[in-house]
Amino acid sequence: MSAYNNVRDLELVLDGYLNQLDNDFSLCIADDGSTHEVTDLIKKYSQSSLTIRHVWHEDKGFRKAKILNQAIKTSFADYIIFTDSDCIPSQNFISDHRNLASKTTVTIGVRAYIKKDLSEAFRHSAISIDKLSNIPWLLFKSMIGEVSKVEQIINYPSFILKPIAKAKPILSQFGSNMAVNIEALFKINGFDEDFEGWGYEDTDLLYRLDKLGLNFIGTIGRCRQFHLDHKINARNPNGEKLFRQKQKDGKIFCDNGINKKA
Repeated sequence: MSAYNNVRDLELVLDGYLNQLDNDFSLCIADDGSTHEVTDLIKKYSQSSLTIRHVWHEDKGFRKAKILNQAIKTSFADYIIFTDSDCIPSQNFISDHRNLASKTTVTIGVRAYIKKDLSEAFRHSAISIDKLSNIPWLLFKSMIGEVSKVEQIINYPSFILKPIAKAKPILSQFGSNMAVNIEALFKINGFDEDFEGWGYEDTDLLYRLDKLGLNFIGTIGRCRQFHLDHKINARNPNGEKLFRQKQKDGKIFCDNGINKKA
């Protein structure tokens, strides 16, 4: 889980992991240079039933690719779910991902978006995150404009789900809800640390996993999470140009990844 400050959001997200129906997992907080408040929060939750590992590096700007590589390199897991500290997982988030896990696939999860006022209500404990398991409540909030993309998180009957449960085009995906076998990550050398600043590090990773030959699985109604509203970081203006150049170069194994050239 990538993180940078935003302590209250991280707290809500960790509460979501405490509520999982499948508790056979561990968390790694990949911290892009947060202050001590995040460390203190992790220490607090480490006293709970959660198993949490914390990797941190100095704040030198947005270096998500680098800290995620550090998390991957030091992981003992066979399978990794990438997510963010502003995305509250549904109760069956882990179990859904586990049921779809495969060495030959990348699972792309779905998320609903909680708008500003409702996000603030969660942050101030005016509403419990238990409400996120209440589909009628979510549908109502969607009707009045407080939640969007609710249609993606409904667990439809299989005869409806099969025709629509296809991953969106690879370049449209977010790194906040994707899962892959760790062997595949080492085969492409993880994230390309040439990407600094917000954007395109996850797009590049997914592109190279696709070129490696992995299949992509869409998850309408499963692997659900809820994104808390916040100010959006400015996208790196050079990110797309760099990504297009990487595509042109055609490398699956990036040079500036988990393992560096001697």
